[in-house]
Amino acid sequence: MIGAGPSGLAASKVLASRGIDFDCFEAGSGIGGLWRYGNDNGMSGVYASLHANISKESMSFSSLAMPETYPVFPHHSKVLAYLEDYATSFGLRRHIEFSAEVTSARPLEDGGWEVAHRRRGDARAQVETRRYTEVVVANGHHWAPRLPEPAVPGSDDFEGPAVHSHDYRSPEPYAGRRVLVIGMGNSACEIAAEISRTAARTFLSARDATHVFPKMLLGRPADHLPRSPLSRLPRLLAGPAMALLLRLTRGAPAQYGLPEPVRGPLTTHPSTSDELLVQLARGAVTPKPGVSSFGRDTATFTDGSSEPVDALVYATGYSLSFPFLEPCVFAAPAGRTELYLRTVPPRLPGLYFMGLAQPAGEAFPLLEPQAEWIADLIEGAVALPSPADMTKAITREWHRHDKTYASTYRHGIEIDVRSYRKALRRELRAGRRRARGALPRLPGASGRARAADAV
Repeated sequence: MIGAGPSGLAASKVLASRGIDFDCFEAGSGIGGLWRYGNDNGMSGVYASLHANISKESMSFSSLAMPETYPVFPHHSKVLAYLEDYATSFGLRRHIEFSAEVTSARPLEDGGWEVAHRRRGDARAQVETRRYTEVVVANGHHWAPRLPEPAVPGSDDFEGPAVHSHDYRSPEPYAGRRVLVIGMGNSACEIAAEISRTAARTFLSARDATHVFPKMLLGRPADHLPRSPLSRLPRLLAGPAMALLLRLTRGAPAQYGLPEPVRGPLTTHPSTSDELLVQLARGAVTPKPGVSSFGRDTATFTDGSSEPVDALVYATGYSLSFPFLEPCVFAAPAGRTELYLRTVPPRLPGLYFMGLAQPAGEAFPLLEPQAEWIADLIEGAVALPSPADMTKAITREWHRHDKTYASTYRHGIEIDVRSYRKALRRELRAGRRRARGALPRLPGASGRARAADAV
């Protein structure tokens, strides 16, 4: 297991409950992944005031609910406390090697995987190599900052501070300054709103118009809508129904100075922020289109306007990165993963990926069912389709995906929660039928996730 964030913990819990032997390598000195503020593995972009943008119900694992005493949208410190409780409740820490950085994972010709790791931060530390029958990758997808590609002309000429939102922690350094936040995702919306309370001017630049959801709709958390009657509507009707609901509860984007989005509200990952809507209405945040160029202390936008700017925050998302895998083994160009049910690479037996899916409205609840499927595959209770059939299924899924979601890097791993749950249930049933009639498996293709002697 690579990683002890939410995905790694969910997989560890399931494997441990099945009695499957495994090691979990975590580069940091504690569990929690991005939810550990100031994580010493360098992979957390959590800022001081961050609260979850989905409700506690939608963040709870299926086997352990968040405490009822938690607020609807818990602070990051409470989410970490919940993950700590999860790890304690299921005795997971004994399986985890902390400050253990995985440097490589490579498939072996005779089956299985060779995994090398060393103590993080110690350049002189000896690299230890172990052999495993399976590897579960759970290193997350919100830790490798992605900047605009190609770079905005004049970026190198800009003389003010410029950081990615991954390195943003608090608004104090921006007090009294003219700040440009680039992006329109959750981080961009919330950071722009926070900075605007003390900045001289705050500009929010987005290349494409985006729907901004309030956190509460009809008196309930907006992420509860997938469990409402609206979820039973055909997608052709659900989109217009959601657009109408947003218009009735939030008003028209023009009321906030925002352009009307071209695409429907269910075709993009929702940007959720009450604070931004308030600050836009107050004039504390000024919306701008995409940036066309920078000067020494200015930004020029695609509408021809120009503004004086002292500091930049790039809230431009994250890359999917697997530094321990050679790109010829596995990569995710343009944010797309060639994975069967977002989990299995068709031609790499014994390699599985956890949490490489971006659902709208849910987070942790999908992880344990995914881990249960992986555990079934490891134990041989279910069998996969042939690599050729998996590849065909992935191609079909991409065709459906491209008809549904925006064709941007950000939406490369976007999924519909209901569709994914149904697909996973269908695959479990089919996998059991295949296993009952399957031929014996080759060593390394499936079996217990155990380590051989260290090399």
